[in-house]
Amino acid sequence: MKYIKLWAGILGLAIGGYILIVSCYEASWNVLTASGHFNGIAGIVIAALLLAGSLFRIAMRGRMDEYGSVISMILFGIAAAIAFAVSPIYHYMKGWAIFCLILGILSVLMIMWKHSRLEG
Repeated sequence: MKYIKLWAGILGLAIGGYILIVSCYEASWNVLTASGHFNGIAGIVIAALLLAGSLFRIAMRGRMDEYGSVISMILFGIAAAIAFAVSPIYHYMKGWAIFCLILGILSVLMIMWKHSRLEG
């Protein structure tokens, strides 16, 4: 279970870093062209939540309690909600929302797996 959390956290950091780079480019382009779009700022917020959730997942993977999974689940859920909210305008964010949702579901599964091992 520790290794699943570790690899999911590393994957989340890699994807979050990619989203952050792309979103910083988009935000700077939106400012330079005065286009009025907000996809860069929304992407930066999504990337920050994804990076924070992945860091919690990695940092707290070996603890006996499940606070790391709960915190990462909340952060991934907020990131997915923001991405789904802006995906009708910016269609590419639907993929980011699905990725955040998958990581959130993985956090729930890790909590459920931990509780089933403790009970049985």
